[in-house]
Amino acid sequence: MTSFPKKDVTGTGTVTEPNKKPSQPVDVTTPARKTPTLDVERDPKTGDVTVTPKKPDGSTFPPGTTVEIPGEDGPITVEIGQDGKGKVPNDKLPKKDVTGTGKITEPGKPAVEVPNVTTPGKFTPETPVTEKPGKIEITQQPNGNAIVTPKKPDGSTYPSGSKVEIPGENGTTITVTIGDNGSGTVPNDKLPKKDVPGTGTVTEPNKKPSQPVDVTTPARKTPTVDVEQDPKTGDVTVTPKKPDGSTFPPGTTVEIPGEDGPITVEIGQDGKGKVPNDKLPKKDVPGTGKITEPGKPAVEVPEVTTPGKFTPETPVTEKPGKIEITQQPNGNAIVTPKKPDGSTYPSGSKVEIPGENGTTITVTIGDNGSGTVPNDKLP
Repeated sequence: MTSFPKKDVTGTGTVTEPNKKPSQPVDVTTPARKTPTLDVERDPKTGDVTVTPKKPDGSTFPPGTTVEIPGEDGPITVEIGQDGKGKVPNDKLPKKDVTGTGKITEPGKPAVEVPNVTTPGKFTPETPVTEKPGKIEITQQPNGNAIVTPKKPDGSTYPSGSKVEIPGENGTTITVTIGDNGSGTVPNDKLPKKDVPGTGTVTEPNKKPSQPVDVTTPARKTPTVDVEQDPKTGDVTVTPKKPDGSTFPPGTTVEIPGEDGPITVEIGQDGKGKVPNDKLPKKDVPGTGKITEPGKPAVEVPEVTTPGKFTPETPVTEKPGKIEITQQPNGNAIVTPKKPDGSTYPSGSKVEIPGENGTTITVTIGDNGSGTVPNDKLP
C-alpha cells in the first residue's frame, strides 16, 4: 500500500483502463496523511500534566506505548498506562512552555512524529489570601503584657500558627504568633513607649497576608517609684512597684533625682529603701528615676520628684493664762508665768516683760516655775 504524503500535494492525475493507454491528465490534489495527536492537559491545582496520545480515528494507544514531548534540555519521555494516558509531575516540567515535535512509539512499530506539541511550563499554584479580619483585639493585662486576638468578620478566631503584625515603635512592626486559644502575647517590655495607632494584618499558615485593618498598639506599662517623706524626721522612703502593683525583690537598686546627680537607694526585704533627710537635696528635684532589678536591664521611670531636705517646724509655746509678778520686801520681782490650766512653764523658759523706755526685761524661769528680776533692774 502506498502511504499518503505528509502534506497535501497538488498536481495532475491520469486513469489507465485495462489494455488501454493512460488518459489525458487532469488536475488533482492528494491529501496529506492523517497523523496521531498528543493531548497535553495540566491540572490547575497540582500543575501535573496528563499526556494522551490518540490515533487518527480518536482511539487511544495500547499500554506500553512511549511518548516523547518537548522538554527544556531534551525530550521528556512518558509511558502510557492501561487508561491510555501518561503523567508528568509538575516538578519535572520545564521552567516555561516549550513547543516542538512529539513522538509516539507503539510497541513493535516505528515511531511516529507529531508536530506542534507544547509542553507547559512548571506551575506555581496561587497562594490564597487570608480573610480580612473584622478586628484585631488587644487587651492589656495588669503586668502590662498585651493579649492580641484577631477575629474574623463572623467573630471566630484564626487558626494556631497564624501571624499577626501590629504597629511598633519608630515605624517597626511587632509580629505575634497565634496559639491554640486564638490569641498571642506581646510581653510588656516589647510594647512601644507610647500608644501607636496604625494598621494590622493577619497571615494564616500557607496563605498570603490579609487586607489591613485599623489597630492601636498600647504603650507598655511602666513601673512606678513611690517617694514618701516622714513629716517628723524628713527621711524619705522609696518604694518601686511593678506595673501590676507588686514590689521588687531585695537587691534591686533605685535611682532618684538628686542635686548633683542621682541618689542611689538599695531595696530591702520589705520592698522599700530609705534616704536619710541629710542626704536629700536642698529643694525638690523632679526628673527621671531608674529601677535595676538583679540580672535585668534598667527601666526608666518618668516624673519622679525627690523632696527637698526637711527642717522640722519649731512648735509655738502655749499662750500663758497670765504672768504673775510679786514684789518682795527688798524690791525684787518674782515672775511666774502660768498656763491657762494654772500649771507653770518648764525650767529654762524665757519670760519677757516690758522695761523702761520701750526696752524688754528677760527673765529665765527656774525649777520652781518662777524667775527673779532684781530690784535695781526694774523700771
